[in-house]
Amino acid sequence: MHAAVRILKKVGKPLLRIGLPIAIIAFFVLQVKNDWNVLTAHAFQWNPWLLALAFLGFVLQEMSFGLIWQTVLARLGIRLNLRTCLRIYLASEFVRYIPGNVWHVLMRILWVGKYGVSRPIAFASMTIELITKLASGGLIFALSLLFWPDLGSLGGTSRGPLFVALGVAAMLAVLVGLHPRILGGMLNFALRVLKRDPVVLVLRYRDILFVTLAWCVSWLVAGTAFYVLVLALLPATPLAALPICIGIYALAWDIGFLAFITPGGLGFREGTIAGLFALSLAFLPAGFGLIIAFLSRLVSTLAELLCVTLAYVSGGRQMREVQQAQGSRASLSEKAIREEDAVRVPDDSTHNASLKEVP
Repeated sequence: MHAAVRILKKVGKPLLRIGLPIAIIAFFVLQVKNDWNVLTAHAFQWNPWLLALAFLGFVLQEMSFGLIWQTVLARLGIRLNLRTCLRIYLASEFVRYIPGNVWHVLMRILWVGKYGVSRPIAFASMTIELITKLASGGLIFALSLLFWPDLGSLGGTSRGPLFVALGVAAMLAVLVGLHPRILGGMLNFALRVLKRDPVVLVLRYRDILFVTLAWCVSWLVAGTAFYVLVLALLPATPLAALPICIGIYALAWDIGFLAFITPGGLGFREGTIAGLFALSLAFLPAGFGLIIAFLSRLVSTLAELLCVTLAYVSGGRQMREVQQAQGSRASLSEKAIREEDAVRVPDDSTHNASLKEVP
């Protein structure tokens, strides 16, 4: 019985990690195929300048990650320059697409340790960063619900009261949940379930809100880039769709990150974008949500790879310099200890000679 369970886990997990995103993607590809006539009826355009502008927006979002992490470290009493934080953060993202969504965090903890940051502090910065990033994504989506049109009519002035009520309630829930007492309680409950040691959040409420606000700005940049991608294909998309696109992209990232079974949330993020597009932007052609979902994945991944490659190449030299500096300090300390021992302990030959002189 136990052997069968072990075999099922061993075989089932890879199948789930690979098969589930394939099934999700296949489902939406089938939907696009069914709606192909509707899609071809619209005049799509490929505006290279808007594509380049969207690419720049995703690059700026990648650059903001290191800045926000530096802010978290500063609130924890660790001072690292922005260049170092950018290199460590972005270079560690190189392993983010390994299933589990945690390897880049472990890599960053190991690398920042070379600068004298203890593992508990590094882990605390990771925890606060991830929680506030997820919370800000939910907050941005809740705010975007205030702009959702009623009955799919984007040009209308009325707003569905249900969407407004849900948006306000969600924003209040996120803001209350970010309070250190409530946040710490929920985090420690999850750690107890995972049989891990509890943690103590040392940040004040205003510090957590400040970091969350910084993430909100980052999502505004990325969501705007996502909207520009839509304009690159459908230039007639109204400006009223901008806040909706920002909210959809933020929530899709949250859902993709929480889907630990697939690398980078592959399939889950695209499915969320396609579903929310069909629900909120009904004036767009059917199946367009999936197209823009995969296009945004492609453009954002290219922007990420550019930043990660530059950080990895330059960061390798930086890591070697840190290791050499640490080795030099260790050599100097060892030399100082040997010199101190030489002063305190007499040489054996001198000691033996003094014994011979004793009658």
